[in-house]
Amino acid sequence: MKKWILLALLPLLLSLPAAAQPQLDQIAAHLQTDRISLHYACTYTEDTPVKLSGTLLIQGDCYRAVGNGMEIYCDGATRWSVDPESKEVYIEPAEGLAELLEYRNALTELKITELKYLPLSDDLSPFRFNTASLDDSWVVTDLR
Repeated sequence: MKKWILLALLPLLLSLPAAAQPQLDQIAAHLQTDRISLHYACTYTEDTPVKLSGTLLIQGDCYRAVGNGMEIYCDGATRWSVDPESKEVYIEPAEGLAELLEYRNALTELKITELKYLPLSDDLSPFRFNTASLDDSWVVTDLR
């Protein structure tokens, strides 16, 4: 499960080579001053190549990624990995965006579209998942 969490967030890596670098440098320059929304598509090439796509919402060390059947919420300290189809939620400690850097060399064909810079907000609810609203059919594993 943790590998898929990281796969869904790989486009956040800010040290990719080649053509994607200028756009990623521009995004990196806005990490602390804006809330960033974008759509991504790429290929994860470690082991068997996997096509990934989805949407990201980023503010500082907080992020929400939705794609490839997963939803990941991170408020910078806690990460909720949600699999709606399996009705599973994993809650784990998080290290924000820094935890993703170890996968930077495994991405190719990164495409970013629908990039928007939005005002910062004190409302961090988009980066948290409320398990209290789930019914008994869900499995919630809290690893904190």
